[in-house]
Amino acid sequence: MAGALDPSLLDQPVTALPGAGPVTAARLAERGLESVRDLLAFLPLGYEDFRTLFPLSALAGLPEGQAVVVRAPVRRVRPFFRRLLDVYLEQDGVPMRARWFRPNAGMLKTYAKGNFVALAGSLRRAKDGSVELIHPRNVTTLMAAQEASGTPSGLGLQPRYPTVEKVPGRVVEKLVAAAVDRAAGLVPDVLPQGVARRFGFPSIAESLRRVHQPEASLSDDKLAELVAGQAPAQRRLVFEDLFVVQVGLALERGRVRRAAGWRCDVDGEQVLASARAALPFVLTPGQERAIRILFADLTGATPMQRLLHGDVGSGKTAVAFAAALLIARAGRQSLLMAPTEVLAEQHGRTLAVWGGKAGLRVGVLHAGLAAQERRRVLAAAASGATNLLVGTHALLEGGLRVPRLALAIVDEQHRFGVRQRAALRRAGGWIPDKKTDMVPHLLVLSATPIPRSLALTAYGDLDLVTLDESPPGRQVVATSLCVGEATRGEALAAVKAAVAAGGQGFVVCPAIVEQKQGRRASVLSRFRELRLLLAPARVGLLHGQMPSNEQQEVVAAFRTGKLDVLIATTVLEVGVDVPHASIILIEDAERFGLAQLHQLRGRVGRAGQASSCYLLTGAQDPETLERLEFVAATSDGFRIAEEDLRRRGPGEIYGERQTGVVGLWMRDPAGVASLVERARQEAEALLAEDPALASPEHAALGQAVETRWLRRRPIAEEAG
Repeated sequence: MAGALDPSLLDQPVTALPGAGPVTAARLAERGLESVRDLLAFLPLGYEDFRTLFPLSALAGLPEGQAVVVRAPVRRVRPFFRRLLDVYLEQDGVPMRARWFRPNAGMLKTYAKGNFVALAGSLRRAKDGSVELIHPRNVTTLMAAQEASGTPSGLGLQPRYPTVEKVPGRVVEKLVAAAVDRAAGLVPDVLPQGVARRFGFPSIAESLRRVHQPEASLSDDKLAELVAGQAPAQRRLVFEDLFVVQVGLALERGRVRRAAGWRCDVDGEQVLASARAALPFVLTPGQERAIRILFADLTGATPMQRLLHGDVGSGKTAVAFAAALLIARAGRQSLLMAPTEVLAEQHGRTLAVWGGKAGLRVGVLHAGLAAQERRRVLAAAASGATNLLVGTHALLEGGLRVPRLALAIVDEQHRFGVRQRAALRRAGGWIPDKKTDMVPHLLVLSATPIPRSLALTAYGDLDLVTLDESPPGRQVVATSLCVGEATRGEALAAVKAAVAAGGQGFVVCPAIVEQKQGRRASVLSRFRELRLLLAPARVGLLHGQMPSNEQQEVVAAFRTGKLDVLIATTVLEVGVDVPHASIILIEDAERFGLAQLHQLRGRVGRAGQASSCYLLTGAQDPETLERLEFVAATSDGFRIAEEDLRRRGPGEIYGERQTGVVGLWMRDPAGVASLVERARQEAEALLAEDPALASPEHAALGQAVETRWLRRRPIAEEAG
């Protein structure tokens, strides 16, 4: 094949491979699979062991979780409309059940009574002790094709790829296999040879072949290693991605550290005493420790690069207030960027009260301001009359001038990316400041605890500060999992009781207008329903598509007690702080991540009162229920963050779809976490020897850093 020797094949569209027409290519592109190179990086989620066909009579003696392939006739089918499909196979008088949740209509024809089918999946035991397969894979056609070729026992180990909407799994498998056969040998080896040798990694080409096309002769131990994501080939692919990220982050850190920062030559202890006097509560030891760390950075000559994270209610805003106060006492200005107008207004009110007692002048800027007020705010910032300007994306607009900017603060970091953080520091023409060559300090806040492995990867350009304790008096929110419609009635009764006792509550819905048939929990439909069911309680509605002034009015009415219950989307997650709210219901809880559920739960109990959270779900599958039970039983945000990372993976680490690495991270989070640390060490050691990546050996690495990191930093567009 002449094309196999052409390096340009890697960047050709998937249509260069047999079996990928324009329609299939368009659907793959929606998943981020546009080129042959993308297909090579589309790593399997797991593997099916098709080497042994088990008779149904042998299943009872196998351990739970054993991967099995069975083939038998269908004896009975029990469909439950749109919810469940049970298919019963029988062989030599031995039955077995296969179960699918939310089946599609075509499955009834596939599993019609009398059809011979072959299924592959993990063995489970039902409550009555019988064996079953949950969501098994139908391999009937695959086995028939193998037998027709004369190799009935040659099914081997089959990779299982992530689902691509409207593209059959078998088509994906064939296209990836073609990409591996034609182009795996063309992929440049990014890792320096010395690094690869120290870790004992195979080459990139060999790694791709072993991951996409594992040998059928693998021992049980090696197969278990592969399934767990711990095989040398998998670790090599993960390490390369992490290494490229760490090199990019190290280059970023180096650029900032070579710049000059605003050195605030003021007495930090006096500023801290002023902050203590202005705050309506006593700082925790953790807050005091974090403030002193920031003060040490702000009084130094190097621009601060800090990520401050902690659990819900750990007091990050008070730490940021102290930092802004130090900047003001040094005669400089600060910006604080929040992702929503609701949160910006809330921060503005809170900080203005605290600032009024400490001489810190606070302004607020967002798109919802009237023209006259906006001009006044811009003029105050430009004249230096405003010490701290709080705002939304409006802080990134060209008309803003902050001539004495020395500190940029980004709240709710997961809503913003590296470029937006950098743009905030350039407000007022800083790239850096042309007159003084100074770069503003940066403080990034996160109300969701970030596991260290992810922090070093996604926020490795920042130094980490952790708040690991809650203010005194903060109680654990009692959390209950409610499965099915009957228990939902109990949760609504609890809301009525809380309101009757003088409390307030939230009901959170995952969508504004529900699009998928069969899903009911949209904020609009719930509002129409609950304002009747909860009467005489006064019920309000809040979501991100409402005009800004309406959002502000609703939040103000809820805060002042004119509303008893607020039906809202996840706009609550980043802004509504009503201390007396004591109950929250989260509809369709299975549609949220674990950390997001914990963040929403943190909206109640903020004044120290006993509070409750109800996780409502109609889900039935054991894995989903186990995930929700974990949140209900755990109040430690750090544990929840680690579990969320283990289950969901790190997401888009630096702006690319990490389709393969995410899957490996999810299967071996502990192993990947250790690789993150080692990748950081190797990156720093390499740049100490070759800071510009000028060596010919590092040419491929430099190109990878350029394409994977420098050009594709993350920009979140979900704010609001």
